[in-house]
Amino acid sequence: MKSLVKKLANTNIGILLRNSLNFKPVSLKHFEKDYPISVSDAFLWRTDNGYKTKFKYSDILNLFYKLKNSWVEFHFYSKNNELIKIEKINDLNLSNELEISSKYLNNLEDYGTFYIYHFSENTKDLNNKDIISNRCYSGYSQNNNLYSFVHGNTLGKFTSIYSNKTFLTDIVKTSLFQNHTYTIQKYFDGFDKNELFFTNPTSKDIKFTIDNKDYELKSHYSLLVETITPIISIKSNCLFLRPTIFSYKGKYLDVHHS
Repeated sequence: MKSLVKKLANTNIGILLRNSLNFKPVSLKHFEKDYPISVSDAFLWRTDNGYKTKFKYSDILNLFYKLKNSWVEFHFYSKNNELIKIEKINDLNLSNELEISSKYLNNLEDYGTFYIYHFSENTKDLNNKDIISNRCYSGYSQNNNLYSFVHGNTLGKFTSIYSNKTFLTDIVKTSLFQNHTYTIQKYFDGFDKNELFFTNPTSKDIKFTIDNKDYELKSHYSLLVETITPIISIKSNCLFLRPTIFSYKGKYLDVHHS
């Protein structure tokens, strides 16, 4: 009987009820698939307000599994989850970088999210329990100043390493109610302004509140919120809604995860 209750409690419906009742809530749920998986964070790209983005990543399949002839795909989305472009890169080094400018995105000056997936058709050295997660570094430069780098912050989507073109989500879990509060461990006083970048890493709509102002994000939408509040608490129905932070002071910019 206990094993049955435990099994039901860990189903998607069971986790949703637990999170809604705040009873042993689950923020992140491990994916259970019978094939090796490539996981990507929901990374932020910016080309607005003089920004450009630089992304540094490794050839993980070669570095750790010695698999040759692997490749990566970048999937770029607008802030409203519209697919902008897919780029496949075959010739990988152990260390690589990609510069994302407005020119690279067809002269688009805005912000959104992108994902990186690692693929290989070599099955010899992989097993069905392998999970590849490239939680790489994204750098942000405004007006050609030095880049400020931050690593991945939000697990977004995953797919098979064998490139079956099925992309899944909902690693991050939600609640029926806005009953989860997250306070960022930083005192924001003294900055000219702060921007919080939110992305919805789930298939559900997310609602959240900051400074008594309500926001809503549809599935995989993203949003920049400007604030000057010294202490920031986020109340939401998402259990891992942790923004990337841009803090401005004079000519200086600091980017970090929360």
